[in-house]
Amino acid sequence: MEVRLKILYTSLCHTDVYFWEAKGQNPLFPRIYGHEAGGIVESVGGVTDLQLGDHVLPAFTGECKECDHCKSEESNMCSLIRINTDRGVMISDGKSRFSINGKLIYHFVGISTFIGK
Repeated sequence: MEVRLKILYTSLCHTDVYFWEAKGQNPLFPRIYGHEAGGIVESVGGVTDLQLGDHVLPAFTGECKECDHCKSEESNMCSLIRINTDRGVMISDGKSRFSINGKLIYHFVGISTFIGK
């Protein structure tokens, strides 16, 4: 279940730069960084709690809504959908949503944001 957004605002934060510099990770390039953004919902693939045109802030930690963390009011670190900075692809199908000239471009923590034309 995925949502495509029209990104209105995006930025690179310290975390993006840290992984861009390949500190503490296995480098995975080419990769689109930018996991802090704001946008508008353009399409919903199986998602029922968002509507086209909703304003959203994407979060790199999904929620299964069933584990102790998801049910807690003090944590959003889902036990099922763990952050994996080395994955580079989507959890749902193990594929990237980005390529250029047929060459794969990796994601960063399931969110890769940029402002297109």
